[in-house]
Amino acid sequence: MRRHFERLETFPRGLVPFGDAICRFNPIYGQGMSVAAQEACLLHELLRRQAEETSPLTGLASAFFAGACALIETPWAQAAVPDFVFPDTRGERPLDFERILGFGAAWNRLAAQDAAVHKLLFEVRHLLKPRSALNDPELVERVNAAMADA
Repeated sequence: MRRHFERLETFPRGLVPFGDAICRFNPIYGQGMSVAAQEACLLHELLRRQAEETSPLTGLASAFFAGACALIETPWAQAAVPDFVFPDTRGERPLDFERILGFGAAWNRLAAQDAAVHKLLFEVRHLLKPRSALNDPELVERVNAAMADA
């Protein structure tokens, strides 16, 4: 379950939900605590930067929600989208859901054959690198070729 606080125009001053209050992941993926820790680091950095301001809490929630949204993007795509293979999973499936599943399977096949791809894929899965690290055109071309071979 994901709550999009970043879409709110206003939010109560001095209140900042985080962790499972913003996004609850399927525990099988083991990403909830990692994302909550990243959110805690984000909040710490925002508070440090705003500490000298006259009104340090002004804008804190919106800045936090924008940053948290970016942090959640990679693990959400990795956890929530694959869960849609189960018919009981509620939510809106992406329009290109079958292609996304095929692309993920092709990544796994390629990672099984190439140690560097395996390392990169697991760095993204373990939240050490952003999902955008997988956008290298040469890698995408190799994944597309692996999809075509399936």
